[in-house]
Amino acid sequence: MSQNASWLKIIASCFAVGVTVFLIPMPAPCEKNESDAHDNLAVAHILDGKKFIGQTGEKGKKAHHEDILSFNDGIFTSAACSQSGFGSGPYTAIIDTDGIHFKAEILSPDHGMLAWKGTLRGDTLDVTYTWNKKRWFWTIFRQYWFKGLLAE
Repeated sequence: MSQNASWLKIIASCFAVGVTVFLIPMPAPCEKNESDAHDNLAVAHILDGKKFIGQTGEKGKKAHHEDILSFNDGIFTSAACSQSGFGSGPYTAIIDTDGIHFKAEILSPDHGMLAWKGTLRGDTLDVTYTWNKKRWFWTIFRQYWFKGLLAE
């Protein structure tokens, strides 16, 4: 009987060690500490009131036409895309050491969705955006670029 009790104690001890090891939260190796918390700061409406005029085109190709990108009251608008039936949409932005980064999505009932990602450095806005349009038998997916300067 004492031999069975010894085995039960060993099994219980191993179980307790296993539970302790696997249930104690461990920090991830790439987890940021509190001093890094200010490196990326989400800021609402940081780009409001700004307008950028520049060239745009399909990725890997020369400029196709001029566009005006504007930010007002937390809303992003592309003047050229508005003429094609795309609406405006909310944007989000963060500030880090590389500049101000924004994201936005705008929709068209007939033409699909445009997803925008850009970075403002100084007075220059560099943007990439994708056009997605689901069709019956295929999906249109194209990538574009925009590079513009802050309009005074």
